[in-house]
Amino acid sequence: MRFLFILFCLLLAFSSNAKCSDLIKLREEYMHSQNNLESCIRLNNLSKYCNPKLEPVKYSYNIISNLMQCNFILNPFSKYKIFKNSTQKLDSLILLNPKHTEIRFLRYLVQLNCPKFLLYDAHIDGDYKLIMSNIQSEPKDLQNFIYTIINH
Repeated sequence: MRFLFILFCLLLAFSSNAKCSDLIKLREEYMHSQNNLESCIRLNNLSKYCNPKLEPVKYSYNIISNLMQCNFILNPFSKYKIFKNSTQKLDSLILLNPKHTEIRFLRYLVQLNCPKFLLYDAHIDGDYKLIMSNIQSEPKDLQNFIYTIINH
């Protein structure tokens, strides 16, 4: 009986991880999500089963999808609540994974593009420096992703 329970737990864990999309798909959907609510929702669905401890970069796209959906919310109180909750999650994820260039890049973009009155820009210079100092040692697909956005 104990064996069946352990087997069931393992299957459940593997099936939830299987629903986490690959980084290429997440990056592609992110690019489409800038001004498109349907793409934001797709990005959220592709990343909602990603495990923050095992796949922090992939999970960061779930946080980002929530932040991007704020652009389509009319109620300012709801928008602010989602913004604060999501930025706290993003900052906590970075505290646990400070060397992940891609997560820092996503936070940099949030800081760069959010309204100044929200005062979410404390790490903008540090994030930019880490990105620029690490970009050459990152895989080519990540380099291309970053350069495409920076040069756009």
